[in-house]
Amino acid sequence: MEDIRIEGTKKTPLVEFQTNGKLVMKGSAYAENARAFFDPIIAWIENFSSNTVILDLYLDYINTSSAKKLFEMLKKLELNSNLHNVTVNWIYEEGDEDNLETGQILKDSMSALTFKLIPEKS
Repeated sequence: MEDIRIEGTKKTPLVEFQTNGKLVMKGSAYAENARAFFDPIIAWIENFSSNTVILDLYLDYINTSSAKKLFEMLKKLELNSNLHNVTVNWIYEEGDEDNLETGQILKDSMSALTFKLIPEKS
């Protein structure tokens, strides 16, 4: 298994998923085809194993179709029995109530993950 690195664009986030368990997704997520963007990432997660996983999500904007695929990706993290000690850090700009609400919804949907909502000053 190899690391994944996908350069970010205006419509898709930077993705850096490392086999050592350090996963980062940063930017905006409103791809015209969310399935085409997220499905290879989801497939990678399904085959991934690690004793400790830290996923840092810095998503400043996410549309509905990308949010559904992100939810699917997080569920795969949650259900992958080869992953242990999984922490998701939802990092949002302090005062961005919409982004905080999105993070809270995801947190409430993930019972088996440690999910932290982390405000960041701009």
